[in-house]
Amino acid sequence: MKISEIMTTAVCSITSDKSVSHAAEQMNEYSTNYLVVVDNGELTGIVTSRHVATAHPNRIVADAMDMPLNRISPEHNVWDAHSQLLESDNDLLLVMDQEELVGAVTREAIQIKLAEFLDPLTGLYRASYIHYIGEKLLLENKPFHLLFIDVNDFGQINKQFGHPFGDDVIRRYSSVLSSLVVEQGDHLCRYAGDEFILITTGPDSHVQQCIETIVRPTEMYHVTVSAAVGYIDGYREPNFLAQPLRELIAKASILSTEAKKKKSVSILTSLTKEQVGKE
Repeated sequence: MKISEIMTTAVCSITSDKSVSHAAEQMNEYSTNYLVVVDNGELTGIVTSRHVATAHPNRIVADAMDMPLNRISPEHNVWDAHSQLLESDNDLLLVMDQEELVGAVTREAIQIKLAEFLDPLTGLYRASYIHYIGEKLLLENKPFHLLFIDVNDFGQINKQFGHPFGDDVIRRYSSVLSSLVVEQGDHLCRYAGDEFILITTGPDSHVQQCIETIVRPTEMYHVTVSAAVGYIDGYREPNFLAQPLRELIAKASILSTEAKKKKSVSILTSLTKEQVGKE
């Protein structure tokens, strides 16, 4: 989903020497929550309804506006915009095609669009989110840990107790996984069915803690639930950054399937014992 598909092209402007009260009048007239500040043909800032509400009406826009401006290309996607806004306190991105202002996109519009990518059962993002995160990190040549998480014997749970009960288990288990996620560096999604993916750039100790919690059997609604993990350590995996994300996920998925077959083993890593021993 490109920014060009959700941005608004009706952008109203004001000069920085106008009063805050005049800015409020303009916002009311044009039914907008923001104005782009333009002086002598150049973009110099943004004044929003939040600024208008907190600044004295007799002050000028230059004293109340935000700068520097947050900009994004219309060719970027909604995940890029979301990431950019997470790093700032601003509620707006100006959409620039090279040096030309072609529109704007608000935090609210981005959140509404992102809601379409949420899994309704668990509240987690779906596979498209983790694809964006993984591909972005690979493009930036940043290694990461990839955990493919597959709930054990979930088919039997559905057969024995019914699909509504199975939904309850998935919902509850997703909460367990969410509790492991830290704000910086962790990215979790419900990949499909009873499968989840966690991408993290956190330290080995954090990854180990996550794995230990994931594979540990836990009681949910009087049923013992556990999961198998296929783990790829991007900091040690040979040629990790040269591999497409699709192949990395496929490899991790196969490792989780192999882990399921080994009753006494809950996790398999792509590294051999020899490679691990060299670290």
